[in-house]
Amino acid sequence: MASPQELFDETKTRLDLNIAKLQVLEREIQEKVAEKNKLTQPILEDQGALKQLEKLSDVVQPLESK
Repeated sequence: MASPQELFDETKTRLDLNIAKLQVLEREIQEKVAEKNKLTQPILEDQGALKQLEKLSDVVQPLESK
């Protein structure tokens, strides 16, 4: 049977590893949110441009929704 010190050390190590992993994930999430936010404005601009171009064009290709 493990001693109380061994149990403490094992639990502390697991906690430290989980906290470190959480911090990495939070950083990655923040980066992905920032990346998503950078795409929002160009997407809106492109959608608006396509709507205007559809009005001018005789040949319209429908957009596929994803």
